[in-house]
Amino acid sequence: MAALTAEERLNKVKIALYGNAENSYNDDQLKIYIDEVIEELISGGVKQEVAESTAAVGCIAVGVNDLWNFTSGGVKHSEYFNRRLIQLAKKQGGVEDVSTE
Repeated sequence: MAALTAEERLNKVKIALYGNAENSYNDDQLKIYIDEVIEELISGGVKQEVAESTAAVGCIAVGVNDLWNFTSGGVKHSEYFNRRLIQLAKKQGGVEDVSTE
């Protein structure tokens, strides 16, 4: 599980959402949403090093899309986002936590 810089993460999210990382016209808005999703992952029990790694890029992209497409009065995360958040929360620095405590 490789750590990513903020710029690498932004480019990967743009590829996931748009198919390329060419355009930069909404990078500032995307960075805000990416940071928000990472904080949401961490608040949901995902270790920071996992939330900022390549393992979380797909979940971050889906979370950004969910935020981008919010309706007045709230955000409803997709089933995939919620399921992936739980999976990521079980990862402990690249090793899944299989303890029964």
